[in-house]
Amino acid sequence: MKTLLATAAALTIAAGMSTPATAQSTTSKGFTVTAKNAKGQATQVSKDGQTYNVCMGDVQDSCINPREAGLKWGNWPVGYWPGKPASQIDGPLPAERSM
Repeated sequence: MKTLLATAAALTIAAGMSTPATAQSTTSKGFTVTAKNAKGQATQVSKDGQTYNVCMGDVQDSCINPREAGLKWGNWPVGYWPGKPASQIDGPLPAERSM
């Protein structure tokens, strides 16, 4: 009986170790979430064989906007060209172009 319980416990532990920690999911824009942080937010997505880091916090270069990747968080992109890069504009950009 002890041997049977020890074998069952060992199999349960082995099965748990082989299960991935996070399941992959697909976003509304067809990206596959391949990595998440401790808060459960996607930190990396892939599509068509390409992998992209998700822009957040200190990651602002060579990354994809979370909303562009189909995630339901992050900044909304402005729908117009404000005349110069955002890094050269003091303060927040208006959501819509002023006339």
